[in-house]
Amino acid sequence: MGATNCPETPRQRMISMMYLVYTAMLALNVSAEILQAFQTVGDSMEVTNKLLLSKAESSYQQFENAFKANEAKVEENWNKALEVKKATKEMIEYLDNIKYELVAATDKLKGGTAEAKQILEQKGFEGVVHKDNFDVPTHYFFSDESGETGKVMELKNKIDTYQAKMLNLVDNRYKDRIKRVQIDTKTERKRGTQMQNWQLYNFYHTIVMADLVILNKLKSEIQNAELDIINVLYSAVSADDFKFDDVRARVIPKSTYVIQGNNFEGDLIVAAFDSKSKLRAEIIGGQTLYSDTNGIVSLKLGSGTLGPHKYSGTVYVKKDFEEKAYPFEGEYFVAAPTATISLDKMNVFYIGVPNPVSISVPGANSDQIFPTITGSGASIVKIAPGKYEVNVKTQGKATISVSANMNGKVMPMGTNEYKIKVMPKPTAMIGNSQGGRIDRDVLAANGRISAVMENFDFNVKYTVKSFMMSFTTGGDADVPLQSNSASFTPEMLAKINKLRRGNKVYVDNIRVLGPDGERPAANPTMSFTIQ
Repeated sequence: MGATNCPETPRQRMISMMYLVYTAMLALNVSAEILQAFQTVGDSMEVTNKLLLSKAESSYQQFENAFKANEAKVEENWNKALEVKKATKEMIEYLDNIKYELVAATDKLKGGTAEAKQILEQKGFEGVVHKDNFDVPTHYFFSDESGETGKVMELKNKIDTYQAKMLNLVDNRYKDRIKRVQIDTKTERKRGTQMQNWQLYNFYHTIVMADLVILNKLKSEIQNAELDIINVLYSAVSADDFKFDDVRARVIPKSTYVIQGNNFEGDLIVAAFDSKSKLRAEIIGGQTLYSDTNGIVSLKLGSGTLGPHKYSGTVYVKKDFEEKAYPFEGEYFVAAPTATISLDKMNVFYIGVPNPVSISVPGANSDQIFPTITGSGASIVKIAPGKYEVNVKTQGKATISVSANMNGKVMPMGTNEYKIKVMPKPTAMIGNSQGGRIDRDVLAANGRISAVMENFDFNVKYTVKSFMMSFTTGGDADVPLQSNSASFTPEMLAKINKLRRGNKVYVDNIRVLGPDGERPAANPTMSFTIQ
């Protein structure tokens, strides 16, 4: 620069201008540490997005299994789920293609988007050469400074169209829930001293690495919304069941083995019924019966003679303004006094626990009764008069045969066959919850997963042996954490304590340990949303 008392020469003016340009370039330069941070976040989000894709595929598989099991009931929502899958796949492919086009344009790749895709798949964000370039991305996204035209507006419109379609697929009861996990492209945000629309705020004059991270974040948010929509559609399958679907008459006998002098007793029901209307049943032989408030017709038939007895009749079910007839039939056997064998807790034997059994024979005391059991490594032990315990080792069937000393002669009194099953899987719970919305402090305070045997009469204890926990926090992405006990690890608790409203916590691969060994929980996956 020239002195104050003499004018600058053309050379001095040129040097001054070059210095100003150089200073501006230094000010715009992004540090290597920041670029490395973008690279780390972007690559981590790729891992999270793959995890979300896996979870979605699992949900679709569960949905498809339900559809195959009951097409008439599930078809409408399954078709909606397929629309969600198709639209989400198209949206994700669109976002990925933007990434490939950005990298191809910024690094001037001769192979275009195909080469860019290969680089990102093999090397991740590390493969991007000009990581701090903001000029090419800005020209790629914007055709003017308003952000109301060009590629960035196309992106916004694509997101808005996708989200509107997703809302239209769910019932009105669930729309607010879905809105809470959608991307907000409407609200202006402050950048520096100016309020900017969504397009400018996210993509104007930002380096290519920041753009790639934001695109990955959009993928994560869309996949999160997809999971919520699929879960809503799946849960709504049974929310509005028809009063009648497949209506069939059935007789549920209290016993098919009747002692002479007693009655055959059973409940005559239909598989589905309207509690506001009464069923009418006509039994061949002259009886006319009516259902109680539970839709059950109580049926009693005589046992005056030994041997087999058949019965039949018709149940009339009111449907709109008419009655529809459903025929039924069955049989029972009237026998002389014999052994009575009853399982005290369940109607099957379970592996790994003592199964209590009561055995009695009319006319014989407990010391005169001799039960034996065969099949599946089964054994029976007397523990009290008329009370026994059965232990079984493998699935299949076991047969209890009873003999009794009747007037000095040991005689066979009866045989019963029972199924052998493994114990039902315990349910994994955090506190009293299997998933859904939860307070962050409540989640942290619980600090462990319990294994609960719901609606199971046996006193069986299970403990959680291991599980994995992962987090979805919008802009952040985390690798799943492993616990080899029932308790949250310190790393898990640290992550939980940093969660914010709307963040997701997924618990996967829950393994439990009980008397029958190690096995997965009945619900090996739980999902929580921080409220």
